[in-house]
Amino acid sequence: MLLKKKRYRNILNLKKNYKFSDFELITNYGLFSGDTNLFKTLIIYDLLQKTSKVEGDIIEFGIHKGNTSLLIKKILSIFKIKKKLYLLDHFKGLIHFNKKDTKISEKFRGKYVGNKKQIEAFLNFFNLKNYKIIDKDVTLLKSNFFKSKKFSLAYFDMDLYLPTIRGLEAISNNISKNGYIVFDQGAKNKWSEKKAIKEFLKKNKKYKKIIISNERQPDIILKKINS
Repeated sequence: MLLKKKRYRNILNLKKNYKFSDFELITNYGLFSGDTNLFKTLIIYDLLQKTSKVEGDIIEFGIHKGNTSLLIKKILSIFKIKKKLYLLDHFKGLIHFNKKDTKISEKFRGKYVGNKKQIEAFLNFFNLKNYKIIDKDVTLLKSNFFKSKKFSLAYFDMDLYLPTIRGLEAISNNISKNGYIVFDQGAKNKWSEKKAIKEFLKKNKKYKKIIISNERQPDIILKKINS
């Protein structure tokens, strides 16, 4: 995290030294985007293309400020992929800690609180349609919460064990064959998505684990190989 912040400060120094305006900072993506952001953009684009013909919509668990949400929605819009985007969060940050969570993650208790109105404001600003925000606590979802609804792609970014395992239990039967569950922190020892994935796969043989990256985000995919 410290190294990442240092890189961002250096980018801002370049902006200042070469007299780029704030407008130019936003519009010159190729100059100012780091490899982390570019990697996420390319991976999400690839996953959306691969699942464009798979039955079902798209859902994101854990929204925070809506960066990934807007990225997904913009790609869907640009390439005219006709899928609805569901965004599920309780907008209270990291609160559901469990004995299976890492000690490091405790430092982030209460962090990453989202703002529903802010996300709606950005979605409206970019005139993005066909989405639904679900203001729910994922740990309270029942296994039949989504009923018979189908999803081609689910994006998980909840960091902690309990929200992740409950989300997997709630969505597992709703993912279509050849659909994906994608994890932002599934391979990182710092967080506990990794433990939830391991436990889920022991009980569920319908999914195949695929490692995307050990360094960047997203990092793990579960592909549904049997319906």
